[in-house]
Amino acid sequence: MDVNDVKPEPDSMINIRDLSIRCGRCETYQTLTAYEPGDGYNVYTYECENSTCRPEQTRTQVEVPVVLDLFARRHPESGCDGGCGTG
Repeated sequence: MDVNDVKPEPDSMINIRDLSIRCGRCETYQTLTAYEPGDGYNVYTYECENSTCRPEQTRTQVEVPVVLDLFARRHPESGCDGGCGTG
C-alpha cells in the first residue's frame, strides 16, 4: 500500500504549525524556514536562529505524508502561507 492510498480520518491529520521542533545541540526551538512539496511527502525545514548553531549542522527536516498534511491542504498555494523564513 502506498502512502497516497491512505484515507485519513479528520482527527488524524497533521498540522505542521502545531509542532514544536527543538534543536538537539542548543536546546532552543527552531523556526520553520522552508517548505518543499513532494509526490508522497511534503518536507518542512527548520533551523536555529542564533549565533550558536550553524544551519548546515543543526537543520531539521520533517517529512509529512501528503494525505495527512492538513497545513498544506489549507494553504496549497504557498505551503507556508508566507510563514517560512519570516521568524
